[in-house]
Amino acid sequence: MKTLLLLSLPLLFAGCLSPSASPARKYYQLQEAEITEVSKKKMDFPFLVIGPVDVSPYLDQSKFALRVNSHEIEYQEYQRWAEPLELNISSILAANLRQYFQTTDISPTAPKLLLGQEQSRVMILINRMDVDTDGKAFLSIQWAMLNREKKNDSIVHEKDYQTTVSQNDMLGRVTALNRLITEFSLDLAKGIEKEL
Repeated sequence: MKTLLLLSLPLLFAGCLSPSASPARKYYQLQEAEITEVSKKKMDFPFLVIGPVDVSPYLDQSKFALRVNSHEIEYQEYQRWAEPLELNISSILAANLRQYFQTTDISPTAPKLLLGQEQSRVMILINRMDVDTDGKAFLSIQWAMLNREKKNDSIVHEKDYQTTVSQNDMLGRVTALNRLITEFSLDLAKGIEKEL
């Protein structure tokens, strides 16, 4: 009995000293919104492409960026985006705009038959998109619309958005960023209307 106890002690200590299992990674995705407001104007171009969407280099990775202060970003090892942000955002914007304009002729990419022939394209640059440790979500964005039929220079629009996270956990942070993308969707839609 004593021998069995002595033999089991190393196994007991090994279990206590072994590193605990890493937490499972969680993956998040922004989602299209339910847009209840609709345009009173009809799109007068055959097809609109939303993209490319470019993101600031600090966002060009799957780890969620948490802003610790104005100069410091902390990347969350176990909280990640399910797909590249630029693809996720262009898909959401296209889906939200399809609802607003009540059309299927808006897409994040041009169909093969129209490749290179799309009449209009919205180019987007995301300079900032993150949540800070105080529970504030930020989105800083620039966009311009290129219309093949109009020869004048495109106007570059720029706007900052901010909201408070309702619940300061990962799901709350992602939901807050989703709200900001939805808010931008409506501003973008109204900006496109002015180009029609």
